[in-house]
Amino acid sequence: MKKFLICISMLFCLSSYLYAECQSSAPLTYKPKGGTHSGGAKSPVLPWYVDVTDNVITMSATPCDYTLNLYDMDSEVVYSVFVPAGTTQVVLPTTLSGSFELRFETDTYYYYGYIEI
Repeated sequence: MKKFLICISMLFCLSSYLYAECQSSAPLTYKPKGGTHSGGAKSPVLPWYVDVTDNVITMSATPCDYTLNLYDMDSEVVYSVFVPAGTTQVVLPTTLSGSFELRFETDTYYYYGYIEI
């Protein structure tokens, strides 16, 4: 019975991951800032998925305030905007195009991923 439940949960996780990938979403990875990170949950932080379509970033409602920074290939910030808690969409300027590292940053951690617009 235990093996059956594990298989079902793995299948569910895989199907939700494949569904998210088919929606052309970019997974964002969690990273703490600084050399040490205080304790907390022992389980890994789940990735956060965002969808980028026609210079519009769509995501689940942000749980807190973030600063959204886009970094170019030289690790320079090319665009920055404040994203208040509860936001579900961010519209990027139409003048931006190319590959960027996207970061939703706070004082203590950030989520990052790579997008092409």
